[in-house]
Amino acid sequence: MDVLWGNERLTNTYSYKEINKLTIEGLEDSKPISGILSLEKDAIGKGYTVLVDDRKIYKNIHEDIPTFSLGFISNRGKAYPSITKIIQTDHPFWNIQFGIGTSKKDKQSSNTLVVLPFSLVHKNANCVHSGLAIFAISTANIISNILFEIASETCAYYKFDLVGLYPVSFSEANINKIESIDLKKLEGNPTPVRPIEDLYSKFSLNNDSFLNSTYINPSNVSLFGVIDENNHYVSSCNTRLGEYPFCDQLLLPSYSLAKSIAGSLSLSLIENEFGPISNLMVNDLVKECDQRKWKGVSLGNLSDMATGQYINATHDRDESGASSTQFIFNLLTHKEKLNKACKAFPRKTKPGRKFVYHTSDTYILGSAMNNFLKLNTRYEDYFNDFLIPFFKKNNFSQASESVLRTDDNVNQPYTGWGMFFIREDLEHISSIMHKVMNNNSENSKFLHEALNPKTDNSLSAIPGVNIYYNNGFWSRKFDKSIFNCKEDVWVPFMSGFGGITFAFFPNGMTYYYFSDGYEYAWESAVFSSNSIKPFC
Repeated sequence: MDVLWGNERLTNTYSYKEINKLTIEGLEDSKPISGILSLEKDAIGKGYTVLVDDRKIYKNIHEDIPTFSLGFISNRGKAYPSITKIIQTDHPFWNIQFGIGTSKKDKQSSNTLVVLPFSLVHKNANCVHSGLAIFAISTANIISNILFEIASETCAYYKFDLVGLYPVSFSEANINKIESIDLKKLEGNPTPVRPIEDLYSKFSLNNDSFLNSTYINPSNVSLFGVIDENNHYVSSCNTRLGEYPFCDQLLLPSYSLAKSIAGSLSLSLIENEFGPISNLMVNDLVKECDQRKWKGVSLGNLSDMATGQYINATHDRDESGASSTQFIFNLLTHKEKLNKACKAFPRKTKPGRKFVYHTSDTYILGSAMNNFLKLNTRYEDYFNDFLIPFFKKNNFSQASESVLRTDDNVNQPYTGWGMFFIREDLEHISSIMHKVMNNNSENSKFLHEALNPKTDNSLSAIPGVNIYYNNGFWSRKFDKSIFNCKEDVWVPFMSGFGGITFAFFPNGMTYYYFSDGYEYAWESAVFSSNSIKPFC
């Protein structure tokens, strides 16, 4: 690629098919390289096209890649960043993340061609914009410029295409200096994946059987998949420049999946060690929620979003209102967020009676869990002290250890949103949830109840479509006659802003999709799953 060395002007983007052909496909593995890659200067050339900007947030500074310094090594044709967590930067808007890429030998020059998947991540928001970073290193260890391209995102309200060529520096580093790179840990231990088409073919299903294009625009879909025990059937990751070559490394935002994971799973992990805490009172743990309206409100009520406090009980009216918008997007410190969360809504009914969706409730829950730990244990941060060790034990990616936190010394996890995953993490989530769903032991009792919804433990959330909520999880009830069952069929699921669904079927299968077109439709997946393995 002559453009990397300045021998050709950057006049347009390269399609991913073209990049794959020039830098990856059919090339020999490069020689081993280890060093530090640093970007500290302005772009030589760049292009930035805003496609969607519903919240009018675009600024010129968004066009610039943040400065960074990243250790990496190449080994057997792969390029490994020293860290695949999100890197905090000095840029006013962007943080950055790199995944595992490739390191190949150019046929003509013998230069090493490195391609790394990367993502720009909004500071204080969960949006992710993904692309490729490409550079070359000569046989004399001279580095070329680096080319960045972005042509996809999981972000409903802000979409753009980006291309930029930047000068970078490279310094060789003895592997001992960055020995913290654990190749096995970075690569994880994912189940071998198969294309979703194999599932369609195996069971004679049509191509709309799971993700139905009648209801969900495929151009808004980052990826989708079906997990059936040890079989993981996956879609490709389509972008505006063609098929993304590193679908397994695509960074996925949790949005409100975090309510079920950072919220409910973490609470369950704490209870496994210290006994029940969901019955503790909010005003005993969170001094900012000391108003009379919080009397009698428990941590369990927060997880149920049934504090009895709301302005408008119609689904999503409060969440899309001014108070919630300010809480989520504009208030950046823990003090500001917590004060707003505690005071935002008036009391209308007794706690535990009525579900009204408030992300702020889950934020208070995270604060209450941390305060409980500080008051009663040697721990102080539920995310660092409970969730990350659990992730490590279950072979989650490094990316899953990143979470949005408040911009202050408190560094409070957002809890209700702000986590990140890659594709292999979805397998682990599926396995964990199905095990807990089917294991009625004292361990993970709070989570077990969430994953086994029924009329007497769940609150009606969206009555028109039989959707309920309990302990940080959604569920949908299907009439028993639909599947010829003796009892109604309940499907617990997690849901995320913009169009994210993660559903756990009673036959042991899991269906997920990550999209950003505000489309929530997965009935076809329910019926297709039942046709493969009947629910009863």
